[in-house]
Parts: sequence; C-alpha cells; structure tokens
Amino acid sequence: MKDSLHYRLRACHLSCQKMIVQDLKNETDLKPGEPKILEFLAEHEPCEQKAIAHGCDLDSASVTGILRRMEDRGLIHREMKDGNRRSLYVSMTPLGRSRLLHVEQTFQKIDKMALSGFSDKDREAFFHMLDLVYRNLKKEDLF
Repeated sequence: MKDSLHYRLRACHLSCQKMIVQDLKNETDLKPGEPKILEFLAEHEPCEQKAIAHGCDLDSASVTGILRRMEDRGLIHREMKDGNRRSLYVSMTPLGRSRLLHVEQTFQKIDKMALSGFSDKDREAFFHMLDLVYRNLKKEDLF
C-alpha cells in the first residue's frame, strides 16, 4: 500500500493540509477552504462564484457555503454587476486582504519546507510530473 501513488499523494496532501490549518489557526480565524478562495481571489477578483468553484476545484455547493461564512465574517463581499441578479461578483474586503497576507506567508513557508533538498531542476521536474498526473486524472474523470 505505501508503495502506491494514491497512498503517497494522500499522505503528502494530508500532511501539508494539517500544517496549513494549524499554522493559520494560530494566526487567523480562517476555516478550511477559505485560504484557497482568498488565494484565488487575489489573482481573479472580482469574479463569479462559478469561476471560484472551477479555479479552486470545488463543487458549487461547497463554495456557496464557504462564501456565505466568509461574507458573514467580513472577509469578502458580493455585488451585482450590470443589474444581473443571478450573477454575483465576489471580492475581498480589507479584512480579507489582511488574512491573505497570512495565507501567502503560510503557503510559502510550507512549500519551502516540503521542497527542502530539491534542486531547481528537481523542483521543475517534480511540478511537471504532478501536473501530468493531474491532467491524466482529470482526462479520465471516471466518476
């Protein structure tokens, strides 16, 4: 089992996720899913909820709940564009931007830790292989 790809990927993901959650819990009030959305918004705001779902690889129902919690806590705001009530655009508030700084620092710290001992060439090859695995799994979306 420990020699399988799925086991190794899951173990790495869980370790990384636990470290992110713990680090952010010590510094912020962010809940699971929120750091990823703040990071996405930093590059794509304002944007529609469906773009967030697609960009964060989450289902729309999950994003709806996460955004509601984030809006209730003042991290984001949603507004209509061009009078279209069915299409709300999401942006960060100043509080959301301040939390984003913690998120970026945490992600950088954990990336650095995880890639310790990698040469630039190793890192590039590793990312290329992970991208290939991801594309293969998305292409073969059996479920």
